[in-house]
Amino acid sequence: MIEIKNIRFSYENEPVLEDVSLSVKEGEFVAFLGLNGSGKTSLFKMMNALLVPDEGCVCVDNMRTDKDENVWEIRKKVGMIFQNPESQIVGTTVEEDVAFGMENIGVPRQEMIKRVDEVLNFVGLKEQKKKEPFHLSGGQKQLLCVASVLAMRPKYIIMDEPTSMIDPIGRKAILDIMKEINKKGKTILFSTHILEEIVNVERVVYLRNGKIMYDGTPLNVLKEVREEFGTSEFLEFQFELYKKGIIERFMSEEELEERLKKLANRIQRS
Repeated sequence: MIEIKNIRFSYENEPVLEDVSLSVKEGEFVAFLGLNGSGKTSLFKMMNALLVPDEGCVCVDNMRTDKDENVWEIRKKVGMIFQNPESQIVGTTVEEDVAFGMENIGVPRQEMIKRVDEVLNFVGLKEQKKKEPFHLSGGQKQLLCVASVLAMRPKYIIMDEPTSMIDPIGRKAILDIMKEINKKGKTILFSTHILEEIVNVERVVYLRNGKIMYDGTPLNVLKEVREEFGTSEFLEFQFELYKKGIIERFMSEEELEERLKKLANRIQRS
């Protein structure tokens, strides 16, 4: 479990996070929603021990992030993928980039070779394993960063606005991969300022000016975020379906289309 208790953090005397408390259990799929400057990135860096709070504490599996002796183990448990994939790519080929992190944590060579193929196949980059990373598309670069983190088998995976720099096709690929990773039992936390990206998660944490304004199910977040985000026709439509008992939760476009087709067929037969 990741536990955050009453943390405060300032940068150059400007408050970034104010009295933030929350906990994340194993296996959760959580979206952190907020505009730029809301504190999402700083909060994520707290969970990975890249930053430590001025007040309060952050614990990962009962290990405090402000204790130097815990940092190595915490970073093995908490894998982080940054907004700009190019800042995280270090290998001269795709497979070398995936292997780099495993070399740092001492994974045996034969196991490393096995994991490289396994994770590249999972994210759909196996055919690109000999390519130079900078010849990949933006979406493929982000998938490479996902593969590199997955190969180290962290318990928690944090993605800081993973879709913000890629096209709609790449964005869908990243969201689908996150969903699949979570199905395999991994804890996924990601940040976004795109309202429609919350459809697959179980929980939304809404940050505004360094404070948590909402922490709960996606269905009930819409009225909380209207002032900053406006409305989403796609989600408002789904909320009306929910009120009528047609759906139980927000769905992706594909899931919703399938549900409505089944409903139409049932009506035609009756």
